[in-house]
Amino acid sequence: MEIPVQPGSFGRSVTGIDARFFVAGRPIPQGSLKFINGHAIHVRAQDLALWRADIANEARRCHPEKIQGAVAVALHFVFNRPKSVKRAEPSIRPDLDKLIRAVLDGLTDVVYRDDEQVTQLVSSKSYGETQGVWISIFDREKAAV
Repeated sequence: MEIPVQPGSFGRSVTGIDARFFVAGRPIPQGSLKFINGHAIHVRAQDLALWRADIANEARRCHPEKIQGAVAVALHFVFNRPKSVKRAEPSIRPDLDKLIRAVLDGLTDVVYRDDEQVTQLVSSKSYGETQGVWISIFDREKAAV
């Protein structure tokens, strides 16, 4: 049985997802600070700024209106497996919580006003062909209706 979905609805009526998109590129963690002369400096500030801008640009393209209420976010980070690595999962750096922080900040003021609106978060990381992050966004208040 096929369930009809309105064009441009991102399948919201079937899945509850407002937007799902992929941002290609090496995921950059946020939160690694180095102290120089008493000043905290982000280790990869320029890379982080570019990564967050890529996230914001793709989010803007896929989800043009800001969510005003509660938001649920699902993130799946994909990394290339080095040829010498035999383990099944990337149970090494970068830390998942620092990867999440960069994405949530990249979505701030684009998908939602502030990341304080995120009331549910699911995340994972794995090895795969194309590095990046899959982002799914759910408007919790619309889903409750």
